[in-house]
Amino acid sequence: MKLYIGIDNGYTGAVAAIAPDGNLTHRPVAVEELGNDRFLDVRANLAIVEDFLATFGVAKGEAFVAYEQSRKNPRFGAIGNFINGKNGEFWRVLLAMGQLPHCSVNPQTWQRQMFAGVRGLDTKAMAALVVRQRFPAIDYGDYTAEERRGVNDAILIALWARENNK
Repeated sequence: MKLYIGIDNGYTGAVAAIAPDGNLTHRPVAVEELGNDRFLDVRANLAIVEDFLATFGVAKGEAFVAYEQSRKNPRFGAIGNFINGKNGEFWRVLLAMGQLPHCSVNPQTWQRQMFAGVRGLDTKAMAALVVRQRFPAIDYGDYTAEERRGVNDAILIALWARENNK
C-alpha cells in the first residue's frame, strides 16, 4: 500500500497526504517573501513532504506524488501564466531531486473525476463539498479561507492519484 500525496501548486496551495490506512494530513505550502517577490520555499516544502513520509513510516518508493500542472490560460494573463509555470517546474524539479515517484495532472483531469455527480460551476465550492463528504472529520485548524481552498484541492489531487496510480 502507498502513501498518496497531492499538491496544489500555487502560493496559496497546499500539500496533502492520504495514508494507506486512510488517515489524512495536510499543510499549506511554504512561501518565501523576498522583497516584492514570492517564491515557493525549497527546503521547507521538501521538509513537508519528508515529514509526511516519516509520519506514516513510508519509504520514498512507497509514496506517489501528484502535483497540479496548470496549462496556459488567457484569463490569467502573462504574469499569472508565468507564475503557474514557475510553480509547476518548482514541484517537478523538487520531486525529481527528492527521488519521489510523481506525475503532474491537469486541473480539468482531476476535477472531472473527483466532481463526477456533483452539480455546480464553482470548483472551489465543489471541492469543499467533496472533501467534507469523503473526510467528514477533517480539521483545518486555524487556516484562512484561502488556505482551506488550497488544502481541499490538494486532498482531491491526492485522491485522484490514489485512484489512478495503484
